[in-house]
Amino acid sequence: MNTQELVTHTIEGNSLSMEQSEYLFDSIFDGKISQVELAAVLAAMKVRREQPQEISGAIKSMRKFAVSLPITENVFDTCGTGGDHSHSFNISSAVAIILNAMGYPIAKHGNRSVTSKSGSADFYEALNIPVHLCGQDAVQYFNKNKFIFLFAPNYHPAMKHAAPVRKQLGVRTIFNYLGPLTNPLKPNRQMIGIFHPSFLEIYAQSALTLGYERLVLYSSANGMDEVSPLHPTTVIDIRGNSSHSFIINPENFISKDEAHAIPKDLTPHQNAMLFVETVNTTSPTPLSKLLALNTALALYALDYSASIEKNFATALDAIHSGNVARTVSRLQEG
Repeated sequence: MNTQELVTHTIEGNSLSMEQSEYLFDSIFDGKISQVELAAVLAAMKVRREQPQEISGAIKSMRKFAVSLPITENVFDTCGTGGDHSHSFNISSAVAIILNAMGYPIAKHGNRSVTSKSGSADFYEALNIPVHLCGQDAVQYFNKNKFIFLFAPNYHPAMKHAAPVRKQLGVRTIFNYLGPLTNPLKPNRQMIGIFHPSFLEIYAQSALTLGYERLVLYSSANGMDEVSPLHPTTVIDIRGNSSHSFIINPENFISKDEAHAIPKDLTPHQNAMLFVETVNTTSPTPLSKLLALNTALALYALDYSASIEKNFATALDAIHSGNVARTVSRLQEG
């Protein structure tokens, strides 16, 4: 099929093979599809649900168009799908800083908000952490700090053809799947929060073909792309070509009263201020417990310990040690 036939085929409700999807997305990233056609394709896929082979094909295409950096160090990424409409705190973005304070090299892939007030770029910008570094400037910053924020539009210039449609639609589309799996530095270990647990298996099937050493996918029962403070979170742990799943029950770490006390729907500036306040305290708070719980899962993916409980205690101590606050200052200095 040619591009126009693939567009028609998709709009009529049919699924694509991996090769067809890759070809279609090559055309999208080449700007060969109109915005009206793209909106129709995205909506059609969303209505019938995107299939694993379509996601894999789109990822292969997007990776071809990405701009990379000459960084060979093994990095870790906490990029989630977004699109869960939970309006929660910038949890995974904060976890990336906490992990860096604990000595882990981080390449945080992300963007501005599409479906909430504060995306990862908005949060880091409010913290005065550089979000637009590219080329040699990005390499120098990473070499100094073992941390870099990869602002997706700078590293995926071909997304300019899809960005206006995605913004105007304002809903979760297949592009929410693609972002986390297209980090230009291709980390071999990663954690990815998914916008709804019903999509975990599809995402896992898509990711199994991508050669990750370790990939942890997770989603809470209420459709949050983070480890929730209120609802059980299902985790799929992918190691090479095999996977297994388990559940994290938040009541073992955070009381319901504490969970309800965690602020939501804040602006980037409010989130940044709250994070700085949290990492400058010496005693646990509801938010620090939530951040520690999410960091615990990251440490699990990094093989610190197979015990979420042990990782939680370690992360909570790290948050209140003063080291995270010092790391924020270091990242601000450049």
